[in-house]
Amino acid sequence: MSLPQSVDILVVGAGPTGLCLALALQKHDCTAVLVVDSAEQGGNTSRAIAIHAATLEALDSMGCAEDVMKEARKMSAQATHSKRGTVETATFGPLAKYSKFPFVICIPQHVTERILGKIVQDRHIPVLRPHRATRVQPSAENPNLTDIIFEDGQVVRARVVVGADGSHSTVRESAKIGWADPDGELSDEEDNMPMQLVIADVTLENAPGWPLDKMNFAISTDNIFLLGALPGQPYPQIPAGQLVYRIATNVPASFGVPPHAPDTEYLQKILDAWGPKVTLGLDSPRIIIKQTAWSSRYRTRSSIADTFFARLPTGTHPDGTPLREGGPVVLVGDAAHIHPPIGGQGMNLGIRDAIKLAPALIEYLRTAPASPTTTRAQLDLVDAPLRQWAEERHERALAVIKFVKQMEGLMTLPNERRWLLGIVPYNPAWLRDVFMGIMCRFTWWRARTAWQVSGLGNP
Repeated sequence: MSLPQSVDILVVGAGPTGLCLALALQKHDCTAVLVVDSAEQGGNTSRAIAIHAATLEALDSMGCAEDVMKEARKMSAQATHSKRGTVETATFGPLAKYSKFPFVICIPQHVTERILGKIVQDRHIPVLRPHRATRVQPSAENPNLTDIIFEDGQVVRARVVVGADGSHSTVRESAKIGWADPDGELSDEEDNMPMQLVIADVTLENAPGWPLDKMNFAISTDNIFLLGALPGQPYPQIPAGQLVYRIATNVPASFGVPPHAPDTEYLQKILDAWGPKVTLGLDSPRIIIKQTAWSSRYRTRSSIADTFFARLPTGTHPDGTPLREGGPVVLVGDAAHIHPPIGGQGMNLGIRDAIKLAPALIEYLRTAPASPTTTRAQLDLVDAPLRQWAEERHERALAVIKFVKQMEGLMTLPNERRWLLGIVPYNPAWLRDVFMGIMCRFTWWRARTAWQVSGLGNP
């Protein structure tokens, strides 16, 4: 399908984040919006499965929450299981004081995307696929406008380009916006032994009798393993009535690099090594993967863009830094920030980024001059709403990355003897389990954890 020659806002990426931005813009009466994606409908992967209270509040503001919840499973709590016992670490019911969604919902990302895609279609917002953007550059006729060049040679001119095109964002790279771990940890290229995460949706024989309305984590001596029951029938190839589970775990470098799409045999090995069986005792039956519906692997890392808003470079300053006098570029979702999946924060933060971006984009379109000869002072004035949004969301993303790293560090403490001052022996994992076992007896503590992961304090 041919693309239009021009549009006010071009959103590159039709995942949940890009679709939510389009819906939010329409709510603000902006109709000159086009969403493009390089994948066919349904071609994006499953990955995220949790939608938290703050995100449900945001979806509800656009009339989407009920549609999503119809195909989701409500999760009341989060629990960890180890040889020392089971501890409920987060209880979501107390969030009823702050939200009408006092729970997490479990729903595969590809199902969420399908639901949002249907809503977008019903509301007559154009989403065109497959169209791969290969370059973003200032228009030669008017540098305040941006030309997006596609793989098939088509060109679309836009007043604003929004990159919702994932961690390997073409939009971000074209805008020459930096991308790094905020704490200076090694990047993918620099780290010779990166931690890999394997995730899969499978059916099981001898599944543990853990509650289906809880996110369950098995804690072993050197790893953590997620087991969560997915709702309904998310995959047509799985026979009706069979429960599909999401499994996920880190794979240390010593285990070798996982395949891109691990098969059932490989998944069985990691299930045996770190799955629920290690917490259930020798007498429990072996848990067997019967069928794999979908699987993937990716590196667990954190990165954040230097800024979520910038103008395209039109040249360079004498010191070599970009001279930014081109059209505006905005980054949302994984194009702006990524981090390990503990706590299920990534997609949630991206959706909230997008919905909060819409009013700033509307204000920019209202005030931005059409003239190609615009002074720096004029640009600074019309850019102010976008810059303010970018600064606020950058701060939010840094807070989430810090929180996720703290959670990951706590849940992966080594189960080994260490020495304090060289004379006092201690075991970090044992101390964690004892501390959590005591504190999680108190509802207020479990509610505190639920509040932290819900996003209500960091919307």
